[in-house]
Amino acid sequence: MIRAILFDSDGVLVDTEKMFYEATRVAFTATGVNLTPEIWANGYLGRSKTSRKIAERMGISPALIDKVLERRDGLFWADVALGVQVLPHVRETLAILSSHFRLAVVTSSSMERFKRVHESTGLLNFFEIIVTTDEAGETKPGPQPYLTALKMLDLNAEECLAVEDSPRGAVSAVAAGIKCCIIPTFLTDLTLCPKECKLLQSITRLPDFCSDLNK
Repeated sequence: MIRAILFDSDGVLVDTEKMFYEATRVAFTATGVNLTPEIWANGYLGRSKTSRKIAERMGISPALIDKVLERRDGLFWADVALGVQVLPHVRETLAILSSHFRLAVVTSSSMERFKRVHESTGLLNFFEIIVTTDEAGETKPGPQPYLTALKMLDLNAEECLAVEDSPRGAVSAVAAGIKCCIIPTFLTDLTLCPKECKLLQSITRLPDFCSDLNK
């Protein structure tokens, strides 16, 4: 019986995954490097390579990397300050689900970053708990973020469903023993996602999917 739904934030609730990639792409382009969605999806979101590692592998001079990433961060937060877009159908789907399930967020962001991103989204009242790296002490794809959520909710793994958009997030959930569904974006490398995860093309499918699991 599914009692709680655990949501990733970036790329599932808000469009910040795309914003972060675009800021990184622009910063890399200034050095003559072409960062494609496929490279980012495979390396950063799929194989958990850091921005620094990707920059090194793409040939950006080590002497430039700090400045490149500093510029990327500046571009990203400038975009955040202009307003973060809640992804389509998220708000109404959360409203439906909140009547039947406990809702939580499990993210690899720090709490400070998470709060800055969600400063104007109006989504936080839907969630009973928020697990960031501050609480978990580990980022995805390790299992600790989801294990921490289970402990905070006082639930077993089989009572929860994770909702992710990336392989590293899905790997984290599966490693914690939690069922996982993936709502892909153009930055999702499905070839790296655990085979046991269910693919949903839209968050609007979640209420019916959860009802089916509980039959």
